[in-house]
Amino acid sequence: MKRVIVVGAGASGMMAAITAAKNGAAVTVVDAMDRAGKKILLTGNGRCNLTHVDERPEESCFGAERVWIREVMRHLMPEDVRRFFLELGLPTFEKNGYVYPVTGQSSSVTAVLTSEMRRLKIKLKLSEKILALEKDGTIWKVRTDSWCYEGDAVILACGSKAAPRTGSDGSGYELAKMAGHRIRAVQPALTPVLCEGDFFQAVAGVRCRATVSLYRVTKKEPRKGPGRESEKESGRKPEEKRLIRRESGELLWTGYGVSGILVFQLSRFISTSSSPEKELILEADLLPDLSEEDLAGILRMKAKALGQEKLPALLAGFLNEKLIPVILKRAGMTKKNSCEEMAGDRELLGRLVWSIKHFRLIPRGTKSFDTCQVCAGGVDTAQVDCRTLESGLQSGLYFAGEILDVDGLCGGYNLQWAWASGYTAGRAAAQSGSAKIS
Repeated sequence: MKRVIVVGAGASGMMAAITAAKNGAAVTVVDAMDRAGKKILLTGNGRCNLTHVDERPEESCFGAERVWIREVMRHLMPEDVRRFFLELGLPTFEKNGYVYPVTGQSSSVTAVLTSEMRRLKIKLKLSEKILALEKDGTIWKVRTDSWCYEGDAVILACGSKAAPRTGSDGSGYELAKMAGHRIRAVQPALTPVLCEGDFFQAVAGVRCRATVSLYRVTKKEPRKGPGRESEKESGRKPEEKRLIRRESGELLWTGYGVSGILVFQLSRFISTSSSPEKELILEADLLPDLSEEDLAGILRMKAKALGQEKLPALLAGFLNEKLIPVILKRAGMTKKNSCEEMAGDRELLGRLVWSIKHFRLIPRGTKSFDTCQVCAGGVDTAQVDCRTLESGLQSGLYFAGEILDVDGLCGGYNLQWAWASGYTAGRAAAQSGSAKIS
């Protein structure tokens, strides 16, 4: 019977262990934490968005080449994940393309996984700090602070550096380096964004519907500060910029910048930039359901009706009251300007509309690993066989989950990657070794 050691008892590690055991291996799972699946408990705000209904999940993943990710994903697609959990006694339901356990509790997911591990007689060794990974002939040795575990194959599924309180402290990268693997730069992903500006404390806590676009600036001109004319109104040639990604949803303003799921989806591109404040810009459309023309028409009509009332009254029905002074300052106005003045001046009206529909933010980075959900970067997939997730450098060494250079969007993509990669590595590790790759 083949002996398989799984390092890490998270989502990918438990899936790898269960799959290897079902394929006839004797499996031992080793983890430094005091319980299995700690990070699973945090997913989906405790509801565990465990997969999705996307038939092309690789399109929402980054890092590795998409054809490489697709090859891994095809071994266990989202419908297979739902079937897997149903067989474990956990039905799921779909809402807006997201898939959740019917219980609405992440703890249900860890409960059925650990129960299945017990049924399959998988040894679970917790509170074991892994110190080294060695190979002696054909035997792999995993040394901890209290024991040396030996096996015919090892699966490294010990996570990234995201949310280190759950056990993802980045130690897996060091184990991979011991085996000669390259690690691509690891940065936070799915996390809030830090921005330049002195107004954020005044709007902290405000939530609004918005569409946020992230651009790469390819030809820069000096930026104008808050309250100055934008490039459009000033007649300057616009900066040359290329759209990287656009997201819609609820935007959360914070004391340091912006947050919310739509910001999380953009954050990996900011954290992986060497100089985000020079290379990137964010533009927020704060009234995405209205075109610029329609908004201008409505504001002009309302301004005429309000007459001598001040501009905050004009915007009161459109924006949170804390945002109004910021918007007016961006447009070069004050709360003392009258609505009548606005109604008769197309330039003023245009500047106000532009400030609402193209609210520019300068990102200067993201929050730390402590607050991110996953990481961009990790073990270079060019050295890993996408058919088996076996190392192309060391026979009998496999990888699964976040330790690899693959990260996905919010919406179940990262857990889908964990299940699919765990399944792929577990099945291959329990069977005969595969050919090396260059």
